[in-house]
Amino acid sequence: MSDLAEVGGGEIVAQALAEHGTELLFTVNGGHVFPILGALRDHGIRMIHVRHEQSAAYAADGYARSSGRPGVLCVTAGCGLTNAVTGLCQAALADSAVVCIAGQHPSGEDGIGSFQEAYGCEIAGSFAISTKRALDPATIGQDVRAAVRAATTPPRGVALVELPMNVLHARTPPERQRPGERLVGDWPPRSLAEPALVSRAADLLAAAERPLIVAGDGVFWSRASAELTKLADLTNTPVYSRRAGQGSLSEDSRLAVRGAWKQQVTRSADLIIAVGFKFWSGEHFGAPPTWNPDAKVIQIDAAAERIGWHRPACLGLLGDPALVLEQLIDRVETGLVDYGERSDGPWLHQISELRDAYQDQLLEQEREHRLDVPTHPHRLLAELAGVLDDDATIVIDSFTLSGYASAWLRARSAGQLLDAGPLAPVGHGVGMAIGAQLARPGKQVVVLSGDGGIGIGGIDLETAARYNLPIVIVLWNNSSWGPGFELLPQLRGRTDPFEMLPGIRYDHVFAPMGVHGEHVPDPSALRPAIERALGAGRPAIINVVGDKAIGHPTLGGNLLGSTRIPA
Repeated sequence: MSDLAEVGGGEIVAQALAEHGTELLFTVNGGHVFPILGALRDHGIRMIHVRHEQSAAYAADGYARSSGRPGVLCVTAGCGLTNAVTGLCQAALADSAVVCIAGQHPSGEDGIGSFQEAYGCEIAGSFAISTKRALDPATIGQDVRAAVRAATTPPRGVALVELPMNVLHARTPPERQRPGERLVGDWPPRSLAEPALVSRAADLLAAAERPLIVAGDGVFWSRASAELTKLADLTNTPVYSRRAGQGSLSEDSRLAVRGAWKQQVTRSADLIIAVGFKFWSGEHFGAPPTWNPDAKVIQIDAAAERIGWHRPACLGLLGDPALVLEQLIDRVETGLVDYGERSDGPWLHQISELRDAYQDQLLEQEREHRLDVPTHPHRLLAELAGVLDDDATIVIDSFTLSGYASAWLRARSAGQLLDAGPLAPVGHGVGMAIGAQLARPGKQVVVLSGDGGIGIGGIDLETAARYNLPIVIVLWNNSSWGPGFELLPQLRGRTDPFEMLPGIRYDHVFAPMGVHGEHVPDPSALRPAIERALGAGRPAIINVVGDKAIGHPTLGGNLLGSTRIPA
């Protein structure tokens, strides 16, 4: 067969990605992956070229958690892959569907010091849901399809394919390509739960006095918000939602339990219906003091291994969350229980009192600090909440501001609030915002960042400017890596402060890149600056002068999760 009838590995990769709906690919170019990058355009895939591979991974994660479709990145060998690892690990721990295609040195040069020699499958193997080093050109398409399949099949995660140069550059007849791993129909397959178990779940819900639905990432990926909201409204059952699931039931709802004040609810509930929800260390893996140890737990999840994973479940409903919730709704609607009585019952009355008391306390704290100079986080978040569109996407990339954001910002749809997940790095904000803005064109995308985070990932504001992405960075600039030693007495006098050069004007730093800049030395300038930045029509940064003596009282205590440190 002539060479004209043969295809190279780059063409095969691009074709396999395009077949499964890939529209965007995030990358930093490198010689090991030139054949892939050169084939994208012919297959309708837009290349987004960022400034650092870490940002490529963050952008793919942000895109996935905003669109509900897999985010895809391509990195070169060795340092390209290692640069991306933190972003990949963040996505993996957040159950985000991300596919990474990595170049690699020639397989015949293993172990002899080849240029950019590294082994991504071993590096990523501790957190990735799937890794594969392709050693036969005939499996390239199949390996890429398998990665998409693995990344998007519950419980979802990061899938890596490594392509040595000799494999990627080889040209083979199309008929030699193995045909397996093609996604059939709408992927992933969706299933119903066993009807008898659904009936038992409905009976438990009817008998409960203090039921609580907790909604996690699985609700977002299943697009189950409508079904979850209908069940909550139909049965007058409150809902606490977290991570990508936050906002599955709008947090404006009278049934919404918000993270900032949830604990009195979660530890009082006598029935917990966990829908696509993963208990985690920050909430003690389903144990006290966050959760009621005597509560019955019903788990609804599309992944069998997640049922009873952290906490025993009295009932496990294996199936797609949207479909299983619809089953439960049907069972409730055909039953004889009058859930209307719960509307004015003691459980919802208790939750209403908690909500009102917390809101009153929050407003009082904002009034107390309203005129503080430098600007207090309460004032900053109150002003921001008053200006943002209801459907704005918020990326949290600040340790200090995250606690205040939890108090002030409400999610009204799933995937609206994006954070770093259990890995909890900083510097992810700009990259994730780039992915989110590409997933949600025309919508506001705002990053809450600290000066630590902007120092790590801020250079990709140039990427945002280059692609005309009007993301807005609200920067808490306290000239310190975290709070000052006023809040860390265990370190005061024992080491040097974690400070930066004072007074850096980040609005000036990014101006030559075409980024709109605002400087806010005191709170009187805050709201006009936010409004101008949101209306600039291009990337913007608001340099808010902060105080390193200010932290947040709820942060820090859960950093070690369930770990106990001897006194």
